Amino acid sequence: MRQQARRRAGRGQAGPRRRSEGGWGGGRGAGSDRGVSTVELAVLAPALLMLCMLIVQFGLWFNARQAALAAAQAGALVARQDAATDPGWQSAAQTAATKYYRELNTKLLGKLKATAWGRPTANVYVTVSGPLGYSVFPFFGLHLTISATAGGPVECFRPASLGGVC
Repeated sequence: MRQQARRRAGRGQAGPRRRSEGGWGGGRGAGSDRGVSTVELAVLAPALLMLCMLIVQFGLWFNARQAALAAAQAGALVARQDAATDPGWQSAAQTAATKYYRELNTKLLGKLKATAWGRPTANVYVTVSGPLGYSVFPFFGLHLTISATAGGPVECFRPASLGGVC
């Protein structure tokens, strides 16, 4: 048996293969891939984190926009109902929009500003605006302003004898 082992050793068949021969994952030569995944992670991690932060920022912006639009629609409803009969329809609409936003119990808009405008004989509108209260990127100085407008024709009886005017 010893003679057979010696013959195999002489022919290069005995014993385990060495790393440099490519037996266990290659050597440390010029074509080695050792450490590549660590470098890839170091390069891609900031980009992936930035992408996640952009998604969160978009979600905050979209939610604030929806809240502003809902408040503007609530104010426009009051404006459309009161503009034909109440001379103080603008303040009533602004108060309704502000109250609706407060009842949403969200702090997405920093300083809410409701503005009612339009002609009480035709169309009236309410605009709700304000700066986005939260930013995922405060270090970039990103300041987004949200604005939403809702409105429509004034609701009143328009008899044909008066030419369709309230």
